[in-house]
Amino acid sequence: MTYNKFYISIFSRIIIIVLTCFLFVYFIEKDDNMLTSVFIVFLGLVQIAYLIKYVNRTNRELAEFLTHLQQGDTSLLFNKENIEKTFKGLRNSFDKINTDVKQIKAEKEQKEHYLKYVIDNIKTGLLAFTESGDIEFVNNQAKTFLNKENLRLLNVNDLEDEFVKVLHKIKSSESTIIKKTINDNLYYLAFSSSEFKIDNKKVKLFTIHDVKQEIETNEIESWQKLTSVLTHEMMNSITPITSLAHAIKRYLKNNDKLLDQAEISNELISDIVENADIIENRGRGLLGFIDNYRTISKLPKPKFETFETGKFLHKVVQLFDNEIKEKKITVIINVKTKNLSLLADRGMIEQVIINLIKNSIEALNNISTPQIELNALIEKNQRIKIQIIDNGKGISKDVIDNVFIPFYTTKENGSGVGLPLSRQIMKLHKGSINIESEPNIQTKVNLTF
Repeated sequence: MTYNKFYISIFSRIIIIVLTCFLFVYFIEKDDNMLTSVFIVFLGLVQIAYLIKYVNRTNRELAEFLTHLQQGDTSLLFNKENIEKTFKGLRNSFDKINTDVKQIKAEKEQKEHYLKYVIDNIKTGLLAFTESGDIEFVNNQAKTFLNKENLRLLNVNDLEDEFVKVLHKIKSSESTIIKKTINDNLYYLAFSSSEFKIDNKKVKLFTIHDVKQEIETNEIESWQKLTSVLTHEMMNSITPITSLAHAIKRYLKNNDKLLDQAEISNELISDIVENADIIENRGRGLLGFIDNYRTISKLPKPKFETFETGKFLHKVVQLFDNEIKEKKITVIINVKTKNLSLLADRGMIEQVIINLIKNSIEALNNISTPQIELNALIEKNQRIKIQIIDNGKGISKDVIDNVFIPFYTTKENGSGVGLPLSRQIMKLHKGSINIESEPNIQTKVNLTF
């Protein structure tokens, strides 16, 4: 075995100590050998001390090595001069462990440096802090967004009041966007929050993005779509008005000269009046169009109140009682949480539900088994959701992206105001509206509060 020499050495020393004890007994019995007996006792004690030192030397170095290893110090090596050749195998094993730990530590440090470099150079700000506001981690991009570039940041409460309010107010899985000018640069900062625990310590992690480009791109696309719709509607009114005005002028002129009163017949007067009526009607339509635009762009602030969702939905459905019976539509109302209440502007939300039910009824024309389902529930994130589902003709994929554009409509007599107005109302409630549709199968509208 590797350690036979060690065992032989220990055994030999023990034999010598035993022999020394026998010598001590032998000489102690003789009265004239007291000095020799004392020397033999001293010699035995020295041998025992060297035996203990011999045994403990490796233990001490092993304990020292393991202590340094526990502390992450891999610079300590066993001194070959202080370890017996009989422990060569053990020494080599520990040297190998030491080398492996050094390698693992070096690789870990490399990965940490690499990760820190990546995190500090990404375009997303990362900020983690405890409940007391002490910052656990912050990268360079977050410092830039928080206007603390090149400064040491220890606590979120040292930031500007606007940032402090956002960081403490946003709950887990929520997000918000604030508009901020930093060093003459305009940012649209999107804050998203999540929470986790480390050693029973709750930590909030925020990701911060500058979404200015995305917002500007969406704004441009929205304006382009809106301009296209507005141009279409305006041209529909202005073109016939211009044509009719030109026709009236042509009726009253002959070779660029006004007709005499005697030349104006009753038939001509009738044509002029008819054209004037058309111009008036188109003008009123244009005024109505502008009034609808004002309705969407200037909604009043919501007057919040708490009301029971189930009773509210039943009352809205009753408004369509005649149409529902006439078209034999099955209406199902499911309130999946008992006594579910909603904090909202009752009148505004009622208008939204009315618009959506009206759209569903129109979509159910010529459907053999028409059905409308209204669901009210609480999601896992504690948000209230109301769903309006129908099995009507649905919305095609090339149309569904445009349904929230003001005045965009595929209906012959539609105004294109209902859904944009509904979205504006939901935004005023800090909520959202989205539509999912499979043509001729199902259309689902989700209102999330």
